[in-house]
Amino acid sequence: MNPNRLRRILQGFQFGLGIAIIIAILVFVSTNEFLATLLSIDVRFFILALVCYFLNNALMIFRLKSLLAHQGRRIRLKFVFLAHMSGMILSDFTPLRSGYLYTAEVLRKKGVPLEKGTAAITSTYMYDLVFKVSVAILGFSYLYTSLMSPEITYSLATILLLIATILALYFLILYPRPFIRRIMTKWAFGQKVLAMGEEARKIQPLFPMILIVSFFGWLLRGLQWVCIGLSLHMTFASYLDAFFLSPLLTLFSLIPLTPAGIGIQETAIIAFFSVIGISLTTAASFAFLVRGSEILVDSIGIRGFFINPKDEESLKAHYQSIPGDIDDQAYNSNLLVQRYFQRRKTETIKQILGKGNGVLLDIGCGSGVQIEEIQKDRPGMAIGIDINRNALCYARGKQIPGASFIQADVQYLPIRDCCVDRVISAEIVEHVSRPEGMLKEIRRVLAPGGEVVITTPNERSIWGIYEFFWDLFGRGRNYGETHLRFFSARELCGLFLDFSSCSTRTLFFISPLFALTNSPSLLSLGMRIDTFFENLGWGVSLILHARK
Repeated sequence: MNPNRLRRILQGFQFGLGIAIIIAILVFVSTNEFLATLLSIDVRFFILALVCYFLNNALMIFRLKSLLAHQGRRIRLKFVFLAHMSGMILSDFTPLRSGYLYTAEVLRKKGVPLEKGTAAITSTYMYDLVFKVSVAILGFSYLYTSLMSPEITYSLATILLLIATILALYFLILYPRPFIRRIMTKWAFGQKVLAMGEEARKIQPLFPMILIVSFFGWLLRGLQWVCIGLSLHMTFASYLDAFFLSPLLTLFSLIPLTPAGIGIQETAIIAFFSVIGISLTTAASFAFLVRGSEILVDSIGIRGFFINPKDEESLKAHYQSIPGDIDDQAYNSNLLVQRYFQRRKTETIKQILGKGNGVLLDIGCGSGVQIEEIQKDRPGMAIGIDINRNALCYARGKQIPGASFIQADVQYLPIRDCCVDRVISAEIVEHVSRPEGMLKEIRRVLAPGGEVVITTPNERSIWGIYEFFWDLFGRGRNYGETHLRFFSARELCGLFLDFSSCSTRTLFFISPLFALTNSPSLLSLGMRIDTFFENLGWGVSLILHARK
């Protein structure tokens, strides 16, 4: 039989069995009482349960981002968030919750090799599993041994055997014996598995951090169960029940007879709650609210299915499609917030550079706004580099004195070594898939004693919030899809350690919100408030000034 057809038949059987179990539960429980219980829930506590589950996901996202950074892959938090949540929603509907591996596929679209993403995911999954099983066994042996029935014992034994098998296979991949390595190198899939194992070994030094996140995730999941119980006006005999039952009973979701144990986990919860004296209707309501709260929060990840890969060619095509006058439109916008942001940034660059002579290079010059403003106050030659033909044609049409404009890739500048006195690059480095290449070129073309000014979103700021709302309601570029990497002040300065001096400052914090009112007086108030946060390095725009 065709393997694809066999897989579809198996998937159909699993979904059918899960639905049949759910229907059986609903038939077994009084439907009227069940619906009445669900309709009478305390929404406040249910929302708290959603918050607890979301915070658990936030911890997992932080951990995944840290692991990727440890592997040398600094990915924006926004993309790690979408990748994680898309994997979570798929895991809610796949056997063994294996759909979470899709997270690695979404990360691949953002430049993370599949073996690195898979290694980060499987490592945390295994440690989480070991932690969850350990807590479940400890809690159950301490609190519930007397309640064990043969059915529950057999089910738990089956799950533990399955988990032990998974862990054994994982550690076999992590530390393969020589004869296993020889066998696996003979076929392509085996080579990929070995590569994933090598990446997973690199993560082992972060073992303590992984377990700390698992610990706090366990607390949050326990609080989620407490809040769901309170939303049903149900109280556990002890709140410890929720913390130990959560890892124990969610293990049933790993039984691969149905997708994510649908129906099986609910049956286990109902059966166990009935044993400890909770009514069938309340137990069923609790079981379905647990599942429903997870799916409700995880559904945020649906957005991750629509992330398009941004490789070199697609990025170039995107930038070449941008209208040539877009930067001029922003600089002269009738929106105060847009005009204020562009003009203050440009004025700050001018102040840093002063009025010195020499050759000025603007990398990613766009419509030529920065060059036009700087050339008003200084003589000398200015060169604008951009990939966008439309922008270059527009900039040339402005006939800026002493300025020339060249189409080129910022990672391959058509300029001789050490012949540029000043380099500026405003909001460009975050759009480049390999920013190290661009920074290497800046070093090459900059003359000894030359200066470079780079502006970019500050990773240690609330820029992501502004970006989110600008992409929803703003005019012009969709920044969210093409902002590939953000830098902190320390990271950006760390790329210029061989320069004689390097300093950073930040701009903007709350003032863009005040500017939304189109009131200059309120904007002035916002700028005064900004000063405090900018001095702390919390401004949303990071400005680097370095001298070679």
